Amino acid sequence: MTNLTPADPSFWRTTASRIRSLHRDESGVISLLTVFVMLGCTWMLLWLLNSARQLDSKVQMQNAVDAAGQSGVGVLARGMNAVAFANRLEADLLAAVAVMRAAESTPAASSPLLRTLRPVFEEILAGQSGQLPADRPIPAFRRSVVRQIPALADEVTRNIGRANGLWRGANSANAPDGPQGPLLVQLWTTTGDAIGHSSEDDPRTRTLPLIDPSPLGTDAAYLTDPAGLLRLARQERARMVQHDVPLWARDLAAGDQALASLLIARSQRHLRELLDSLYANSNLPLMLRSTSRDRGELERDLMFVSVAYRRHVQPTAPIMFRNPNAALAPAMTFAQVHLFLPRHRYTCCPWGEVRINPRTGEEYFISYFDGWPQEWNANTQNWQAKLVPATARSLGSILASGVPGTNLNPPAWGQLTPRQLDELTHH
Repeated sequence: MTNLTPADPSFWRTTASRIRSLHRDESGVISLLTVFVMLGCTWMLLWLLNSARQLDSKVQMQNAVDAAGQSGVGVLARGMNAVAFANRLEADLLAAVAVMRAAESTPAASSPLLRTLRPVFEEILAGQSGQLPADRPIPAFRRSVVRQIPALADEVTRNIGRANGLWRGANSANAPDGPQGPLLVQLWTTTGDAIGHSSEDDPRTRTLPLIDPSPLGTDAAYLTDPAGLLRLARQERARMVQHDVPLWARDLAAGDQALASLLIARSQRHLRELLDSLYANSNLPLMLRSTSRDRGELERDLMFVSVAYRRHVQPTAPIMFRNPNAALAPAMTFAQVHLFLPRHRYTCCPWGEVRINPRTGEEYFISYFDGWPQEWNANTQNWQAKLVPATARSLGSILASGVPGTNLNPPAWGQLTPRQLDELTHH
C-alpha cells in the first residue's frame, strides 16, 4: 500500500472520502459508547437517590432528637416549677397561720377565713398525728416530683422521638416504624447517667438539681454542709414568709389599714414561734444543688444531651453501594438542651427615662425591664428548656454509651478529644 503524504493530491481526496462516509459507518462503536454512558448515568442516578435518602434520614433524625430532647427537658422544667410552687405554697401557709393567730382578740377574729382555713392550714403544715416531717403533705409531694419526673421525662422523650420517626411510605399502617425499625431517643445528664434508669435518691447525682436541707428529711445522710445549707434554707423561707404576711393581713383586715398594720406587727411573734421553734428543722424549701454560675457546675446540673439511635437506611442497589458503618454502629444524631431561668431584658421603647430626685434635685436614669424575675433559686416558677449548641465536655463518652435495655453498640466516640468531636460534627 502506497503511503500518501499531504503533498500528494490523492491524500486530500482520500481523506475527504473517508469523512463523507462516517455517517454511513455502522460498525457499532457509537452503540458501545452509549452503553457506557447509560451505565454511568444509571450509577449517578442511584448515587443521587442513595444520597437523598441518607440526607432525608439524617434530617428526620435530627428533627426528632431536637423535638424529643426539648420536650423531655421541658418536663424537667415543669418538675422544677412544681417544686417552686410547693416551696411558695409552704411559705404562704406559714404566713397565713401566723397572721391568723395574730388576729385573735382583734376585730379580724370574726372573719370566716379563720374558722374555715386555719385548721386546714395547720394540719397541712403539722401533718397528721405521728406523721414524720418528711411524710407531711408538701414535703411528700416535692419528694414525689423529684423521684418521678425524670421517669416521665424519659417516657416523653422516647414517645416524641418515635412519633417523629414514623414511616410515611408504603405499608405504614402495618409497619409504622418502617424498614429501619423504631427511632429511639435517650435523654442523658452530662455526668453520663441515662435519665429514667438511675436512682433519684442521692441528691448529689439526681436528675433535678435539688436538695432537701432539712436534717429530718430524706437527704440528710448526703449533706456535706448541713449547718450552712440549713441556715440558707431558713433565710430563704423567712424572706418568702415576710413577703406574704402583708398580703394575708390586708385580706383579713378587709380594707382597714390600721387593722392590717396591727396584724402585721402582732404576727412577728407568731412567726418566730413557727420558724424558729415549731418548724425550725422541717417545712423547709428545697434548694438548688448549686447556686454557682461556674460553667462546670451549670453544665453538670442544668445541661442535658438527647441522642437518637436507629438502623441505617438500606441502600438502593446494595451490590454497587454499601454503607461500611451499618454493621459497626447504628445511625446517631444528638442535641444539647439547657434547663434555665430566663433573665430579665430591657423593654423598648423608650428604654428608660430621666427622673429628678425631689430632695437633692439630682437627675437619675430609670431603666425599663420586662416582667421576668431576677432571682436564681428553686422558688422561681419560670424554669424553661431551650436547645443550645452541643458543647458538653462529656459528649464523647455519652455517645459511646449504650442505651440501657437495648443491644445498641455505639462507636468508640469516647476516644475522641473534644476538638476532634467538634470537627467531626460541626465542620
